[in-house]
Amino acid sequence: MKHLGKFSLLLWLVLPVLLWWALRKVPLGAVLDTLSQVNPAGLLGLIMLDGLILLLFSSRAWLILRALGRQIHYLSLAAYRSSAFAVSYFTPGQQFGGEPLQVYWLQRRHQVDGGAAVTTVALDKLFEVLSNFTFLMVGVVVILRAGLLPDLSTIGPQAVGWLVLLFLMPSAYLLALWIGRYPLTWCISRLPVGLRNRLKIAALIGSLTLAERQASGLLQRKPVTAVWLGLASGLIWLLSIAEYWLMVWVLGQELTLVQTILALTAARLAFLTPLPGGLGALEAGQVLAMQAIGLDPALGISVSLLIRARDVGLGLVGVGIGALLARQVNRVGVAAQTTD
Repeated sequence: MKHLGKFSLLLWLVLPVLLWWALRKVPLGAVLDTLSQVNPAGLLGLIMLDGLILLLFSSRAWLILRALGRQIHYLSLAAYRSSAFAVSYFTPGQQFGGEPLQVYWLQRRHQVDGGAAVTTVALDKLFEVLSNFTFLMVGVVVILRAGLLPDLSTIGPQAVGWLVLLFLMPSAYLLALWIGRYPLTWCISRLPVGLRNRLKIAALIGSLTLAERQASGLLQRKPVTAVWLGLASGLIWLLSIAEYWLMVWVLGQELTLVQTILALTAARLAFLTPLPGGLGALEAGQVLAMQAIGLDPALGISVSLLIRARDVGLGLVGVGIGALLARQVNRVGVAAQTTD
């Protein structure tokens, strides 16, 4: 834990360095000139597209709950997802942290049992991580084929092996659940009892086992649901690519598909850093991405500002929704019936 604390402190010290590096390469006047070219009609379309993508983020949880025999209003799930995003975005980490809040809302407002609630949120997150890693793999391949980054041979086979292993982990975990294996339960059960008590996870083993069993049963009994989850994730990414292209177009530039994937890959990698909202990493990554495709780095800072405005706005909306939900005392009924 001491080493982890030192590592976190080091990352926070790196943050101002990243911001300084990104901003010093771009004159403020150039950024203001780029932002002054914003297309009002395009900006309105961008906001509408962002709203659609935000709603689609709840599609996986809705599909999982229906497969588990629970019907909950789609807009309620969207509200829970919005409040969870606020927690994840405004706290340090790799876009995690709001999941326990989603579990809480399902239990508190709809009387969903703990196993089903954890299964829903965990499967939703698993497919999200799987789709994110799939996009990153596709993005790296597209970038390398376009010759925008050095060949993999310059990186080293060991580093490449670790990257491939990292990308395959979500797929391997999903496959294990599909064939009736419970990897997390197995790993935790092999820990010494003293260590489990010290980490305060002994009480979670039962809930984790139940959640993995329900997820495994769901994937085995209703494989069509897994197909729909994959299609929903793919649609979200297609719209995300369109959103990024539109964001740059609003600023007066047009990107090719390869250029869009390159810049969006850099943005997604930034959000994997253990900093709130990838602060500093996003700005530096966008500057490098625009330089790599031969565009003004001021465009990278301008796009970063639009992304910040979007995410902070969505985060504040999520905070407001969470506050309203917390004030509501009455629980919302839910019709529990078996349905696919």
